[in-house]
Amino acid sequence: MTEILRQSQVSCMQSFVDKLVQQSTEAGMIVNGRKTKEMLIGTVARDRPPSVTLSGAPVDRVTSFKLLFAAGQT
Repeated sequence: MTEILRQSQVSCMQSFVDKLVQQSTEAGMIVNGRKTKEMLIGTVARDRPPSVTLSGAPVDRVTSFKLLFAAGQT
């Protein structure tokens, strides 16, 4: 998920994550919190919004990540 925040704007990411978990549960899927990461980009990284939680556990905030995709897919 992505969210663009203007200066002094409040993040809605927690409500987005809560909705994702709810929809996943209804579909019989489980979101793996240990593999879920949050990365802040740009000026928002200086004025950090509150940490996001997934099913009550804090989501790790990282400064870099690897984006993997299947071979043959673009």
